[in-house]
Amino acid sequence: MKYIPELDGLRALSALLIVLHHSGAPGVVGGFFAVDVFFVLSGFLVTQILWLPSREKGCVAWFEFIHRRLLRLLPALVVMLVAYVSFSPFMWSAQFSLVDHIRDAIFTITYTVNWLQTWGREVVVLGHVWSLAVEMQFYLMWPLVVLLVFRLPKKIGLWAFFALYVLATLWRVYGSFYLETPWSVYTRTDMHASGLVLGAVLALLPNARVQWLALPGLLLLFFCVTFFSTHWNPTVLYGFTLAELGAAMLIVSRPAWLATPFLVWIGQISYGLYLWHYPIVLYFQLQGLPWVQVFFYGVTIALVLASLSYYYVESRFYSPIRKRESSAGKGC
Repeated sequence: MKYIPELDGLRALSALLIVLHHSGAPGVVGGFFAVDVFFVLSGFLVTQILWLPSREKGCVAWFEFIHRRLLRLLPALVVMLVAYVSFSPFMWSAQFSLVDHIRDAIFTITYTVNWLQTWGREVVVLGHVWSLAVEMQFYLMWPLVVLLVFRLPKKIGLWAFFALYVLATLWRVYGSFYLETPWSVYTRTDMHASGLVLGAVLALLPNARVQWLALPGLLLLFFCVTFFSTHWNPTVLYGFTLAELGAAMLIVSRPAWLATPFLVWIGQISYGLYLWHYPIVLYFQLQGLPWVQVFFYGVTIALVLASLSYYYVESRFYSPIRKRESSAGKGC
């Protein structure tokens, strides 16, 4: 699959937006939609990775796919969690117990922490890692969906994925009415995976860049980020859908300014930035600092740690397997 630097730029914007939101910056009450941008982008890339090899080989290399995903994501997560559990007694001893920190780390490393929140248990510091659990659960299931669809003509497969996206969206809307609160859908994989499925729809569209969609996509995301907020019913009913569509427009249009070197670099280390930023930001917030200082300290420290994570942990584990696969090919 050809590398697309503009998508790293989109990752960068999403990562910086989520740091702003978690820092309490005014005017970005809907900054949590950055996670939905990540979801659409992830579904797009993962489906492209799976679709063509599956059609060529007549099977889905599920084990190899999960192996690659774990090598890409797990080592950096383990390093962050070891540091988190080690420093948590000193950073949050007045607010939370060590047992709480260890419990959250266990649920995080097993990629089930999103269900802990669904069951009504507070995740004391690692409130952001629910999205990693949703993505990993999607990675486990999605190759099986591709296995059922890839033998179909591409156009029929596209409509099958689109129908699944509509069903996933309607299921979230339905859940907002029968669950205890409308926002109980937020961390549930079955009710917050619509963006990942929309990304799969994009993966089967023609690969041509539709540049005129860049501006409306950006404006739609800007509207979502500044208009919608948490614990507001319309956000659940249609806010997530609008944000997903805005992200889809940017992925399809891929404006050239997203490929600027600084944004591409931020995008490349964005996984580590997402992992590290929230505990750091929360610590400074609990010290009573204004949001500007919280953001500056949080993003600076998180960028340093994310860079170390990318160059000394993520690349060390993931790059060798990519080189082996590019030279030897993958089987099923």
